[in-house]
Amino acid sequence: MKITGKLLSEKKWAFILIFFILLFNPVFCFWADNINLKDRLMAWLTCLIVGLALSCIDLFVKKRGEKIYLAILFILSIVPNLIVWSYLFMSHLWMKRDMFWVIFGTNVSESTEYFDQFISWQMILVGVLYILAGIFFIIKARSVHSISVKKYWILFALSVSLVLLSIILQYLVQAIPTFDFYKSRITFWNENLKFEQEKELRKNLSMDIECVLPDSTGHVFVVVIGESTSTYHMSLYGYFRDTNPLLSARKNELDVYTDVVTPDTHTIGVLKKVLSFADHDHPEYYAQKPSVVEMFNAAGFETYWISNQEFISKWGGSYGAIAESAKHVYDLSVLKKYDEVVLPSLDKVLHENAPGNKIIFIHLMGSHHSYNCRYPDNFDYFKYAKMEDLTKSFLNDEMKKTIDEYDNSVRYDDFVVSSIIDQVKNLDTSSFVLYFSDHGEEVYDSRDARGHFMSNAYPYQCKVPFILWRSDAYKTEMPELAIDTARPFSLVDVIYSLSTLACLEYRENDQSRSIFSPEYKVPAKRLVGDEDYEDILRK
Repeated sequence: MKITGKLLSEKKWAFILIFFILLFNPVFCFWADNINLKDRLMAWLTCLIVGLALSCIDLFVKKRGEKIYLAILFILSIVPNLIVWSYLFMSHLWMKRDMFWVIFGTNVSESTEYFDQFISWQMILVGVLYILAGIFFIIKARSVHSISVKKYWILFALSVSLVLLSIILQYLVQAIPTFDFYKSRITFWNENLKFEQEKELRKNLSMDIECVLPDSTGHVFVVVIGESTSTYHMSLYGYFRDTNPLLSARKNELDVYTDVVTPDTHTIGVLKKVLSFADHDHPEYYAQKPSVVEMFNAAGFETYWISNQEFISKWGGSYGAIAESAKHVYDLSVLKKYDEVVLPSLDKVLHENAPGNKIIFIHLMGSHHSYNCRYPDNFDYFKYAKMEDLTKSFLNDEMKKTIDEYDNSVRYDDFVVSSIIDQVKNLDTSSFVLYFSDHGEEVYDSRDARGHFMSNAYPYQCKVPFILWRSDAYKTEMPELAIDTARPFSLVDVIYSLSTLACLEYRENDQSRSIFSPEYKVPAKRLVGDEDYEDILRK
């Protein structure tokens, strides 16, 4: 059969469905703050060309075969199209591959919280309408004719080639959420498979490392990793609300660093760098070199990991493998309790009789969304009506309530961190507590936005608390530390800084990257994801 007007008319509902799937998100790309006009035009052009290619392929199928072809296209499109549209609706950002990876690496508990906090009735309505429209178009498609592949093989080959090309080339595939989603999923699976293989190889990683502390035993070091805590909402850093009454009261005991940024805006990306030698230039060092926990294992420390967050490695390759390499692991996330749940376990660990030195890593839920799930009722302290800062005209009652909840979570975090310091202080031994958050959080600080985004990040998401407490015995023992709280620093170099605090010596150690070293050099550039922090500040 020839390609005639009659055949094209017969195929019209199939064509409508194909372009409905492909153009569903580009129609709304004017919402996106993270893509320029060139990228928007390229997205439209790519979708139109791929739509023509898929429509040409449809010319070769008919009757039941066509319905199966269209149903497959539509079913595959539902999840990625609605995820990208919802993210675009919420954040005014076009979702890219790195954000898909965060979704793939998110556990059920976190996904449920995210759904409860961010999914609105508009998203549900659009989802229902999208599915109903797709079903309608598939039902209406009733072509009884098709063309021969043998006769039009050049058209068929060209159409298939165009589709494959749009999948292979990353610049093109990101314009089509359905293709980008599944390509990212396959890449994620491959990375996890590679990770599992590397996990076995990690067991054979070794490092010639020595701890040269003046006194060889009895030290207790604690590293507390917070979550989504912004310095812009901490009174310790100048926030007008009293969110840090306990830490502020002991400020003379603390070294409060004022210019520290995260290397990424999502936990997975941050901790894979913080807990290893990996950085932006050498991400492969995550697998090729020992982690911070493995370093302390090799140095003869008793290593502990106490976590109120689920271990990521249980549901996808990530920093959880480092956590699980500790000699003693306490996964408290299964209890579904507030962060103070770590305190009894810490007390037990602190008073355990163990030879040598101890290092204890504590991973908190901190101020992770949903904020109101992060603190007990007795910390429901702030009410927006009490606030003096009423100058943000875009704030509505729901936003004000969210700010209250976030600030309450920060105040509760203050209680937990201060309690950890108290427990360690009461040991009366040579010890330190280092606290930092993985990344910050934007909570309607200067625009209608909340959360932490991998694109179009603002300083609120990047600047993090970095606080050191040292016991008197430790200060006496380690007088040569360079304490300058104004030093610009990135969490990407925490591993070198911990090496200085614990007096670890090894060949790879670079003291110019340790914020506590007299040899420290301010980095020429501090990257947050792919952006220079100085560029982010200019926003």
